[in-house]
Amino acid sequence: MNKQKKDTFANKIVMIALVGIIAFALAGCGTGDEDNSNASDEAKEEITVAVVQDYPPFEYKVDDELTGFDVELVEAIAEKADLAVNWEIMKFDGIIPALQANQVDAAVSAIGIREDRLEVVHFSDPYFESGLSLITLEDSDIEEEADLEGKTIVAKQGTSSLELANELAEEYNGEVTKLQDDATMYMELENGNADAVINDYPSVAYKINQDGEDSELRLVGDKYPSEDYGVAISKGSEELVEKINTGLQELKDSGEFDELYSEYFSE
Repeated sequence: MNKQKKDTFANKIVMIALVGIIAFALAGCGTGDEDNSNASDEAKEEITVAVVQDYPPFEYKVDDELTGFDVELVEAIAEKADLAVNWEIMKFDGIIPALQANQVDAAVSAIGIREDRLEVVHFSDPYFESGLSLITLEDSDIEEEADLEGKTIVAKQGTSSLELANELAEEYNGEVTKLQDDATMYMELENGNADAVINDYPSVAYKINQDGEDSELRLVGDKYPSEDYGVAISKGSEELVEKINTGLQELKDSGEFDELYSEYFSE
């Protein structure tokens, strides 16, 4: 092989080697970005959060998608705390037992912070100040609490509303019907199977507002005091409590909490 051919062959070898090195470097860069992306996803701690699906404006479904004030709030907190949320839909009276059994990590469904619940689960800092309301039909003769004499009151199983309903029924010789969800409670009232409903004021006000001129319901008297709402968390999960509280405080400090609150509860 003459010198010119040797030089040409050597140059080809060098070029092939350079192309291989560049291709390897580019592939390495691409793989690194993908790995970093996966690492970022994997870095988020996944938590399972229990929720009901039929308690507007706190949690409900639109076109099969879960939404509501509580849902958006927890997802915003999770974003701040670098958490990934998996929602677990269940009945309200199953939430505390599920937390006790560690079937879920946390729960949010307008859950009042009560002493008996604090014995078995943790709570985040309060995020909502609530109250209870007595509701009846527009044409009902119930104008005040004393008119509940001998009446049937409906309330939801496992709630503070049920406790108040039991107290009023005992005081005024009435009866209490326990049901599982809001829609069934209001239906019981509208069908004439009950005389009054006790429920959380925000939910009642939201329903009356949404029904507008078609609403058959009205409030009786002033709100009854009730517990503040908090995110319930399984016992022993102090680190998760801290993360949720930190995320909630960041939302409050940034003004994002007020913006979300106004979307659902503006006067």
